[in-house]
Amino acid sequence: MRPALLALFVLAAPAPRETVVQPKETLSDVALRTLGSAVAASELKAINHLDSDAVAPGAQLLLPGPERELALSAIASAKSAVQQAKPGAARTEAAERTAEAERQLSAAKYAEAAAEADSAWKLLSQRVEDPSRFAIQVAPDGTTRVHVDSGIPVRVEAEGRTRAVSPGETVLVHKGEAPGIPTGQLATPTAGTLEAPVLLAPAAGQRLALDPKGKGVGPLRLSWRAVAGARGYLVELHGPTGQTLRTTRAEANFPSVLTGSYRWSVRALGVEGALGPAAERPLELTSGNIKLEVQPPDWK
Repeated sequence: MRPALLALFVLAAPAPRETVVQPKETLSDVALRTLGSAVAASELKAINHLDSDAVAPGAQLLLPGPERELALSAIASAKSAVQQAKPGAARTEAAERTAEAERQLSAAKYAEAAAEADSAWKLLSQRVEDPSRFAIQVAPDGTTRVHVDSGIPVRVEAEGRTRAVSPGETVLVHKGEAPGIPTGQLATPTAGTLEAPVLLAPAAGQRLALDPKGKGVGPLRLSWRAVAGARGYLVELHGPTGQTLRTTRAEANFPSVLTGSYRWSVRALGVEGALGPAAERPLELTSGNIKLEVQPPDWK
C-alpha cells in the first residue's frame, strides 16, 4: 500500500517552473519538450527576455505557470464557439478576438489572451441585437471609467490596445496606459463576495534596490494575504514594464523589470472567472550596487 501512495504523490507533484537547455537543442525543441508545441518558442522567448532564438546548452529557462493553461482553455472554448456559430457579424468579430487572443498567447501575455478569448465566447453566447448602453466617467487624475449596462460589447481603445467590455462589466483606463482587465459579473455570481487582497510586500511606497539582471533588475517578488474562496489571482504591474499574470498562489514573481515608478494591483479570481475588487500600491524600483570581487595580484 505504501509504494502505491508514494507513486501517487510523485505523479501529483507540480511540474518544475524551469528547464535546462540540452545539447543541440533549439528554442523550438525546448518548447516542444516542455510545452508540447514548437510554436510556443515565442512564449519562452518573451518570458525569458531573449533577444534571439539562439540558446546555449546548459542555460536555464523559465517556464510559464498555470496561467498558461487558463489561457489555452479559454482560447479552446472560443474556437469551439466560433466554429459552431452561424455566419454573421458576431461570428466575424469573435473570430478576430480569438485571433488576437492567440497573438497575446504567443507573446506570453496569458491574462490578456484569456480575457480576449472570454470576450469572444461571450459575444457568441449572447443574443442581443439592441444598441449598447454605457456610461463614461473621467476622474480628476485622468482615469477614465467605462461601464456597459446592456447591448452588445463595447470596444475601448487606448495606447493602441483594444479591450472588449461586455454588459455588466467596467473597465478603467489610466492616463497613458492601455485599458485594464474588465471587472464585474463576467458570468454567474459567486456564492460569496470576494474581498480585496491585503497586500503584504513590498510595503506601500517602498523603494526597492534590486540586482541588475539583463537590461533591467530583478527578481521582483510581490505577495499578499490569501482571499477566502479565491481560485486564483490577477496581478497587474503598471509602469516602465507593464505586465499581467494569473497565479494560483498568493505571490507573484517577475524575473526582470525595468527601473522606475510602478503601481501594482491584485484581484482575486472566483468561480466562472468572476473578479473581486482590486488592491493596489505604488512602488519605486532602482538598481542596486554591482558587487565586484577584486583578487589581489600574484606579485612576488
